Amino acid sequence: MRRLRPLLACLCGLLASLVQAQPPARSLGVTVFPVGAYVLSDTEGGREAGYSAGLAWSYRREASLLEVGGHVASSRQLTEATPMSLRITPPGPRRVRPYLGLGLSFMVAHALREEGATRSLQLGAELCGGLDVELGRGLFLSAEARYQNFSATGSPFAGERQALSSGFLGLGMHL
Repeated sequence: MRRLRPLLACLCGLLASLVQAQPPARSLGVTVFPVGAYVLSDTEGGREAGYSAGLAWSYRREASLLEVGGHVASSRQLTEATPMSLRITPPGPRRVRPYLGLGLSFMVAHALREEGATRSLQLGAELCGGLDVELGRGLFLSAEARYQNFSATGSPFAGERQALSSGFLGLGMHL
């Protein structure tokens, strides 16, 4: 019994040091964007504007400079998605967290202007910037602006391009 006590004390000390050496906190955030607007500029110089809603996600480690995010947004005219974008953000816990990201986007138009046109998945690049403001208890406000440049045809390397500019406001929570 006398030898068991020192052994248990050593084990408790070892376990306590392991508990303190946990990796940095991780955070998965999900954001609902009920308020959004977009402007789509086509190759002929025409513009189309509308309202949109979306859902976004982000994952980061507290001590990291990079985070991974993505979103999907839809309106009556189109649906666009960026499954994954890499974002640069200040490390550490912050109440206000700005970010700047780059990703690969997809877009499908719902309403076609021309009768003979076909619906096709359009591929493009995205540049996004945003700001998250922590409210407490795992909730945060989020504002995001995006610029996306898509192929006007089904070929991702076509010279005919169209631009989609959008802005969103929403509420998110950390899971």
